[in-house]
Amino acid sequence: MQKNTWAKTILSAYRYLERVSDSIDKVIEKKAVNSFYMFGLNFNENTVEKITSKIIELSERKVKLINLKVLTDMALANCEIRHAQVLIEKYFDGDKSREIAERHNLSLRSYFRRIAKAEEEFLNYLISFGYNEEKLSTFLSSEKWIFDIYSRYTKLTTNENIELININLKTLQLS
Repeated sequence: MQKNTWAKTILSAYRYLERVSDSIDKVIEKKAVNSFYMFGLNFNENTVEKITSKIIELSERKVKLINLKVLTDMALANCEIRHAQVLIEKYFDGDKSREIAERHNLSLRSYFRRIAKAEEEFLNYLISFGYNEEKLSTFLSSEKWIFDIYSRYTKLTTNENIELININLKTLQLS
């Protein structure tokens, strides 16, 4: 597995954090307003205890997402400006690799090296703040959508490694 998987995951998830937080606010508001109506089949779901528990759970989830956003902002603020800039353009703005490379007067190869260094620097700042791979896994364990992004990068990395191994095996067979 590639070392920068968590960096890629967090940077990819960043652009959605605000939207998810806003959605959580709407769900909390809806739960609170609808708690007034206690009838029929909803009676068991509308007890004060259940509604309060759900609102607290959602509030804690929102706090976690806000903390992730702050953590990401702090790590980016500590990165070299040129590294932070390419990370923002790639992950937040969704710009294409070729566009970013041209904008920064880089060859594609140099661009990919810069991205790799930037992701590594970003991850090193996360680690320096106390968020290594184990801590991030624990911290974000309740966010399935973030783990889906993580597994996509993990799968991509595994498939790339398998492809490289197959290419190397074919090269060895030809020699």
